[in-house]
Amino acid sequence: MSENLFRVVPGPPKLALPGLLPVYELYVRSGAELLGLPDALSAELWLSAQLGELHAAAPDDASYAKALGDLIKVQRRAGTPGAHAFLAVVAAIGPEDLRATAAKSAVDLRNPLLTEIPAWIDEVGTARPVDACTIQDGTLDRTQLLVEFRYPDGSGHHALSVSLSGGLPVQLVAVGDMMGMRTELRRTLEEGEVVVATLPLPLAGDTLRPAFELLAEVPRPELTAPFHANLTFARHRLSLLPD
Repeated sequence: MSENLFRVVPGPPKLALPGLLPVYELYVRSGAELLGLPDALSAELWLSAQLGELHAAAPDDASYAKALGDLIKVQRRAGTPGAHAFLAVVAAIGPEDLRATAAKSAVDLRNPLLTEIPAWIDEVGTARPVDACTIQDGTLDRTQLLVEFRYPDGSGHHALSVSLSGGLPVQLVAVGDMMGMRTELRRTLEEGEVVVATLPLPLAGDTLRPAFELLAEVPRPELTAPFHANLTFARHRLSLLPD
């Protein structure tokens, strides 16, 4: 019998922001909701929304990093199936400097007693970019970049829509209904409302990377709740674009 079955996790982790422990415990309890999601894309968007709330509440990036580091420790300590799934998704699409810590914690929790492992667990973070275009609406002072993704088996076709104004991202939308999006796009094209142009994936990356760097200069209160909710997802998808 594996000695992991008798492993005792040392008790309470040392937290950088212990006053937020009640908040972290809410995240632990929310793990049951994550387990019930149907696929990797749903799990990634759920995780992005959860971290978006934490990001919106933090006064700055340093505080957000401390809070997320604490949350990883608390999830590791909780050791529930939901905590394991949470850590696995953070390891796949979370902030790059914390992915390794989350991955190690997720591996530590994966043992024969962990029976509730979602079927999508190994697919999170594996989507790849397949196409990109720009959508220019002459009536608006902004440009929309649409980057499409699929998982390795060809499933989960989805897109990230980023609207830029003055070189700054002002709207982030995760598009799951690709058929509906294309129907609407065809309608606007027929009405002459927009101009669509193919965009090579490397050029999409070259356009979006500096745009997202400018977000560091934007006060957090100026970012909308939907923007915060999609930010982790968007940053991960941006990291997949070729140089």
